[in-house]
Amino acid sequence: MEVLSEILMSLWLFLCGWQDFKEKKISIAILAAGSCLSVIFLVAGGISVTSRLLGLMTGLLLLLLSKLLKGQIGLGDGIVICITGLCLGFRDNLSLLVFSLTIAAFISLVLLLFKKAGKKDTLPFIPFIFLSYLGGLFLL
Repeated sequence: MEVLSEILMSLWLFLCGWQDFKEKKISIAILAAGSCLSVIFLVAGGISVTSRLLGLMTGLLLLLLSKLLKGQIGLGDGIVICITGLCLGFRDNLSLLVFSLTIAAFISLVLLLFKKAGKKDTLPFIPFIFLSYLGGLFLL
């Protein structure tokens, strides 16, 4: 069951990341599919309810930051982190977020150095979440 849930999470994050990359937004249908995915993870077990709720709180904090920063962080990013929090629990979700931010910062720096992007340009964040999730599967 664990392998199936990891495959489904990978596919879902790929779809979210692809849509975020192409359109800089995520459809409600794909987000709803992620909510269904969290039910599969719940059935798979292994993570306490407390950890799942704290994982959800990580995403809720991102949503709050999105409001406070007037949309500089996308709502879709926060919702995806809410869903991954319910699926992965607090520790793994926080690691996912930190690694995603690290990769995004590195890529941003490279783009700035090579003048492929400016300070005002935005990058879709969910592809970095996808890459971090895959990295976590294969490296840990």
